[in-house]
Amino acid sequence: MRYSDRPAWRGQWMLMIVVAFLLLLALATTPGFGGEPGERILAAGLWLAMLGSLLLLLYRHYAWKYEIDDSRVSRHYGIVSRNQQSVRIRDIRSVELNQTLFQRIFNIGDLLFYSAGSAAAEVEFRGVRDPSGVRDQVDRAMDSQTGEA
Repeated sequence: MRYSDRPAWRGQWMLMIVVAFLLLLALATTPGFGGEPGERILAAGLWLAMLGSLLLLLYRHYAWKYEIDDSRVSRHYGIVSRNQQSVRIRDIRSVELNQTLFQRIFNIGDLLFYSAGSAAAEVEFRGVRDPSGVRDQVDRAMDSQTGEA
């Protein structure tokens, strides 16, 4: 079994709306040649806000990576620097699936992996596509590790 993914784009729908709204405002307020200084400052501010929101959207997607293989579940975070959390599949004691109403509509969700030695989740996957399917894959891998089937 091999699973590798990033958070779903549709989990960022609110930020996508903000980017689209700022783009429309920036386009509507951009003056032609010879515009007033106040109009140019407003337009430049809207363009910068839109660009910043777009960069945040891209960062949120590409900074996170989730992986599951035959021996472990891992969450990687970062673009330049890296942070990785992982837990061996044989040490996982439970997998929790959380979905808000909007996450259920878009078929995304958050998976939390718990091991025996901790009360808090060892690894968290946020905004996973088809979270039930991913949870089922982990359950099958856990069963194969313990010899159940």
